[in-house]
Amino acid sequence: MSKNKDSTNLNRIAIIGCGHVGSTSAYALLLRGIAEELVVLDEDRKRLAGEVMDLQQCVPLNQPTRIWAGDFNDLDDADIIVIAAGAGTKPGESRLELLTRNVSVIREIVKEIKKTSFDGIILMTTNPVDILAQAAQEESDLPVSQVISSRTVLDTARLRMILGEKLGIEARSVHAYIIGEHGDSEIATWSSASVAGTPLFEFAGDLNLDFDEILEKVRKAAPKIVRQKGYTSFAIASSVVRICEAVLRDEKTVLPVSTLTTGQYGIEEIYLSLPCVVGRKGVEKVIEIPLSDDEKEGLKKSAEILKKTYRQIG
Repeated sequence: MSKNKDSTNLNRIAIIGCGHVGSTSAYALLLRGIAEELVVLDEDRKRLAGEVMDLQQCVPLNQPTRIWAGDFNDLDDADIIVIAAGAGTKPGESRLELLTRNVSVIREIVKEIKKTSFDGIILMTTNPVDILAQAAQEESDLPVSQVISSRTVLDTARLRMILGEKLGIEARSVHAYIIGEHGDSEIATWSSASVAGTPLFEFAGDLNLDFDEILEKVRKAAPKIVRQKGYTSFAIASSVVRICEAVLRDEKTVLPVSTLTTGQYGIEEIYLSLPCVVGRKGVEKVIEIPLSDDEKEGLKKSAEILKKTYRQIG
């Protein structure tokens, strides 16, 4: 990981941006107790000071954690940088419409990161995450495996929650993924989904589930939350924590994070979410799970949408 880690070898996570996602992620990481050090950065120093003070006062009730308001010099010894800076989604605005507003912000942040000796994992949470993760990787010169985005870990959790409720089982017992773009073109891997080794369609039996409706609910979950409360925070923060756990503990667990395709399903040179083995080195392997012909076609269409959008940023 970082070249300059001292003899104490403390796990350090840096969060850039202390808006709703950044501050909630910091709080969730603190509650889980997986990092000994949390450093938070933000241009708004007044808000940053307040958020950090609030977090610090949680420490006596949780795991011992050093938390402070820092700057880019604190990134040298970080194991993971969570980028949560940038504009949030406005009601009625698609993730891809955020592109022009956020790509310049991300590139400036990565330029500052490059001035340090950071050599860990960059985890992108700013939307549109797939495009911005790719822009960050190209700007950073870090290996592809070390620059990932958090989605569709969240979309997959939403899918499993809905299926669990409809099937009458605990959500973690449902094995199904959302892959592709984190957005309107994402697809569900119905053909390989299962419960206890039983194909999902067989397990659902005569429940007459409307799978198209379920997928649409997953796709529209974030816009609905934004309309009702103005932003999303808790679920994405939980996704951040889960990915950070996998990295810091070298779990080599399978999570549908976004990484650069290198020929999977005939798709190349674009970031999108596929099931990946995630460990201390970031994405260690991309898994091609069985897909139906319709699912493969849907994934390729999702990739084309992302490629078309990515070409627009130059």
